[in-house]
Amino acid sequence: MPERVVYDRLMGRGAVGPPSRYSRRVVANVDRLRRDRGLTVGELLQRAGMTKSYYQSRAGFSLPYNTNDIEALAAALGVTPEEVASPETTARIEMRVPAVPLAARVRRLIESQGATDDELLDHLAGIDALLADGARTLLASATSTVVLDEEVLRLIAHWADVPTEYLTDYTDEAVTDRTDAELDLRDAMRAAGASSIQFRALGHMSPDALRAIAHSLRSGPPPT
Repeated sequence: MPERVVYDRLMGRGAVGPPSRYSRRVVANVDRLRRDRGLTVGELLQRAGMTKSYYQSRAGFSLPYNTNDIEALAAALGVTPEEVASPETTARIEMRVPAVPLAARVRRLIESQGATDDELLDHLAGIDALLADGARTLLASATSTVVLDEEVLRLIAHWADVPTEYLTDYTDEAVTDRTDAELDLRDAMRAAGASSIQFRALGHMSPDALRAIAHSLRSGPPPT
């Protein structure tokens, strides 16, 4: 079973915005490699020439690692910079997410597919029963936050034909605005009896343009 690393996705990022999937994987790589080599955080920092506050701001996603950081950490860990920075070498990541708003987004996607909770869960169970259990926990959660395998969110986004970041980087306002507009258009097309289209076919239309099309579909043909 792949090693799992949990990071709190609710931590602030200041002016640099929410962490990307790649940034989370770099952080996971550093932590995994450190533990594989039996190093404490203090020992790693001493070898890499980093202060505790500097390291914690990167490990906590307040700021990203830069190329000099990657090289220093690689030297301290006895690996190449490519191994530290490569997403392919990363342990599977779990994320602590706000349960209520994220569950609402998932249900919004289920609705956009004209499906049910059970149909989504059956789809995930056909891939991995544990991932289906994770989605079920999210949808049924009565707590403020839940720890969830990132792969659950990726598969749900793929199933619903929306950008992965709509669920994994849910604080990205641009992705949210664009995706919500596309979902609005999908709903309008279904209500008008039109076939749905894949989001990538919409090209670079702005969210306002997508909402205008949806409004036009809901308004129906002009009176004659």
